[in-house]
Amino acid sequence: MAIPILQIYKNQLADSDFAQGGCRAGAEKEKLLHSDRPLVSIITIVRNQESTLESTIQNVINQTYSSIEYILVDGDSTDTTLNIIKKYDDVIDCWISSVDLNTSDAMNKGIALATGDLIGMVSAGDWYADGALETVVKAHLEDREAVIHGKFHYWTEDLQPQYVVAALDDTTENININHLAAFVPRKLYEEIGLFNLNFQNGNDYEWYLRAKLKDAEFRYIDKVITNIRLGGMSDHKWWLNYYEIMQARILHNQGRVSSYIRFVRMVIKTLSRKSLESLGLDSIVRAYRKYLAPIKKEMET
Repeated sequence: MAIPILQIYKNQLADSDFAQGGCRAGAEKEKLLHSDRPLVSIITIVRNQESTLESTIQNVINQTYSSIEYILVDGDSTDTTLNIIKKYDDVIDCWISSVDLNTSDAMNKGIALATGDLIGMVSAGDWYADGALETVVKAHLEDREAVIHGKFHYWTEDLQPQYVVAALDDTTENININHLAAFVPRKLYEEIGLFNLNFQNGNDYEWYLRAKLKDAEFRYIDKVITNIRLGGMSDHKWWLNYYEIMQARILHNQGRVSSYIRFVRMVIKTLSRKSLESLGLDSIVRAYRKYLAPIKKEMET
C-alpha cells in the first residue's frame, strides 16, 4: 500500500459527512495572529475511553502555552466518549467521529485536520508534563525543521509512577521515539507522507525510520514531555509492536536477517522479564529494565 499523502486525506475529509463539531467554524482566533507564538496542533485519537478522556482534555485546554489547536478523532465510540467530547465543544477546535481503519488511519485524519506549524499527539488518559509545550516551542523556534521529542514517563493504570524512558534518534539502529512525546513540523508530513496504513502498533517507529532515512532533522529534549499510562495496545500486544518494527526495517532495506534476529532477541528479553515479574523477583526486574530491556528504562520512581 502506498504511503498516504496529506492532501489526499484532506480532500477525503472535506467530502465526508460524518459527525463533527468544535469551535473552529467561528471567526479566526486571535492566537493565529501571533507570528511569534507558533500554533501547536494537539491531536487525541480515542475510542470508548469514557473513564480517562476528560482528564486528558482538561490537561490540554489548561496548558499555559495558549496558542494551541486541539483536535479529537473519535473512532465511532459506543460508550459515553462522544458525549464527553461534546461537553467541551466550545473549547475543542475540531472533532470528528467515524469508523477508522486502524490507529494509523485515525492519526492521519487528525494530521489532515490540523492547521498548526507543529503537530503533537496525546492519547486519552495521558497528559503533558508541566511546562512541556513551552519547552517544545522554544526548541522549535531554534530549529523549525526538526522533529522535537523528549523523555516519556510511564505510569500504572491506577496512576502509580513507574519509569522514565530517554529517547534516541542518533542512527537508524537506535530509534526509540514515542510519538506521544514528539512534535512534528507540518511540512515534514507533507514531504515524507503520513502514517503507513499497513502498520498499527509500530506505525510511529516506521514513520521515524522513514524520516531518518530521508535525512529529516531530530532534536532531543532532555526532559519529560508526556506522562503515559501503561496498559494500552502496545503493552497488551507488545509482540505485535516488535513484529511491526521488524517489518518496518525490512520494508526500508535495513537487512532481513538482522531484523529477524533483532525481533527474536526482543521477544526473548521481554518474555524473560515477564517471567521474573511473575515470580516476584523485583530487584532482578529493575536490573533488567536498566541494562537488558529492548527499550532501556532510564530510572524508576
